[in-house]
Amino acid sequence: MTDLPPPRSMPDTVGLNPFTASPVLPRILHRWLDGDAARWAAEHCVGMGELVAGPLDELAATADLNGPRLRPYDKRGVRIDEVEFHPAWDGVVDVAYRRFGIAAMSHREGVLGWPGRAPEVAKQALFFLLAHADRNVVTGLTMTDVLARVLRLYAPELAEKYLSRLTATDGTLWQAAMFLTEKAGGSDVGVNETEARLDPDGSWRLYGDKWFCSNCQADLILTLARPQGAGPGTDGLGLFLVRRTLEDGSRNGYVINRLKDKLGTRGLASGEVTFTGAYAELVGGPGVGFRQMTEMLNQTRVANAVVAAALVHRAYLEAREHATGRAAFGRRLSDQPLMREVLADLTLAAETSTRLAFYTAGLLQRSDAGDRVAGVLLRTLTPLVKYHTARQAQWACHEAMEVRGGNGYIEDWPNARMVRDAHLLSIWEGSGNIMLLDFARALRRTGSGPALAEALAAPLGPVDGPLGASVREKAAAWARELADWERLSPEEGQFALRGLAERCLHILAAGLLAADAAEDLRGGDARLAVLARRHERAWRSAPEPPDRALLTGFPGLISGAAVAPSALDVEALHG
Repeated sequence: MTDLPPPRSMPDTVGLNPFTASPVLPRILHRWLDGDAARWAAEHCVGMGELVAGPLDELAATADLNGPRLRPYDKRGVRIDEVEFHPAWDGVVDVAYRRFGIAAMSHREGVLGWPGRAPEVAKQALFFLLAHADRNVVTGLTMTDVLARVLRLYAPELAEKYLSRLTATDGTLWQAAMFLTEKAGGSDVGVNETEARLDPDGSWRLYGDKWFCSNCQADLILTLARPQGAGPGTDGLGLFLVRRTLEDGSRNGYVINRLKDKLGTRGLASGEVTFTGAYAELVGGPGVGFRQMTEMLNQTRVANAVVAAALVHRAYLEAREHATGRAAFGRRLSDQPLMREVLADLTLAAETSTRLAFYTAGLLQRSDAGDRVAGVLLRTLTPLVKYHTARQAQWACHEAMEVRGGNGYIEDWPNARMVRDAHLLSIWEGSGNIMLLDFARALRRTGSGPALAEALAAPLGPVDGPLGASVREKAAAWARELADWERLSPEEGQFALRGLAERCLHILAAGLLAADAAEDLRGGDARLAVLARRHERAWRSAPEPPDRALLTGFPGLISGAAVAPSALDVEALHG
């Protein structure tokens, strides 16, 4: 063949704009935004994509390679706890906060020339593209954006005081963080021990340790603490705002003990912090503080899903460019049948993960516009989409590394950093099991099951044919499965929860994909229809009941002790 790549070809994605290199994000803008907003967002997405294709990707990689350094003392032995960053970090900060105003555009009018506050989906599209290159700055960017939201919703006096700093696009910018985890409790924040004491002058002081503090150099920190005399559990927690420096310029009362040595996101300053009487301002007291914090958690989980989808999409692009630009055994890699299977799976993962992540962003956009059903669906689906996209990112980044082969394992190429960064996403803001439990809690507390069952087939609209019928049939079957699940005890329900959740995601992704596939087919393009059929073949048709042996014989199962056989076990082995 004369069109084979040269023998020494080692293709990469340098110069490849991730917005224009794949149709998925432009399609999402078209679906979720009206004409003017979609055109405005697309224009700026092209600009962000051009930066990601070149200088921004290089800056992000350099910042990750040259991670932050903690200076606990100055040359005279005075405690300063300053975190120093490589100039490449500042370059990424400049693009994210100042040039594109991503942290500001939901809270200020006129950012990037849009006449009002930017639509949520447009903001998340820019965030998605940024995350193709950077997984360090995006953490603080998310928390800065969401802290501004929490203050606007729950503490208008504090918003008036700090919002201009949090939404600045110049040198007056303040970044934000949230410190939740303590040694006593990871996901179980109800056992947290940090104490808030009220001084005679009416000011609050915080005392205690925080164990995982990402963006620990931030100017404003949202944290949980238990006021003296408050009750146990999450109801006894208050929500507080802590400044890094006080009005007189002195440092507030906390120390950064050390920075974490992490597997991935090595350019992000994650530390261990001790409050030693830090001055704090009350956002919400016991009984409401934790519920206000969950507002921030839910939004950061949307961002987590968008970052995960970005990693899946970047993995797909890396694998695609390598396989189409390199030859082996006399054929282009992408012409090898087995490689085509891998590339098809990565393409499908990129299309579905991105659609699911932006579905939650779209729900947030509708909820903010006053749609109460969207708000309930957002609360229910966000942990589920976060759970799924994080796992997809781990798988996709591994597959893309394997497609590239030995080079993928070498730090000169982006794959190794992508693999490391992907593993954070299933842990940050709650591990997979916590996400499933939050999904179950939302179903039971909000009564969102019927609305969710109806929403699963809603993206199809008027789509008919076998695929549309199949999705509707599965949505109806899932509604029956949900009704059966709701009759289980909480303990039994956990054993059935993973299957219930994963089938829900599968149906939702199938509907989103089929709706766009039908639209494309009318224009003569069958690409999405092929992917939709592939997604359909991955469906596990029969709902799986909980394994009774796990309910009754689990201790023996894991210890190696005998477990009494059931009729099902006997039938499975002997017929």
